[in-house]
Amino acid sequence: MAVEKVRHLSESQAEALLEWLELRENREALRQRLDQEIESGLVQMKRGDRIPGAAVHAEIRERSQARRGR
Repeated sequence: MAVEKVRHLSESQAEALLEWLELRENREALRQRLDQEIESGLVQMKRGDRIPGAAVHAEIRERSQARRGR
């Protein structure tokens, strides 16, 4: 049924659908990466490997600025 509906889409509708699917895949990949980073951090904390709060905040600022292209 879904395949039949896709066949009847206009070109612009099909492009929009493909773009939406790509964004959804990217979001899922990002979510999985974030889950992995959180898990890694929890393992490090349980081992006693900790980073001072100021260093964490500095890294967050650096990553944020890099993502914005500054």
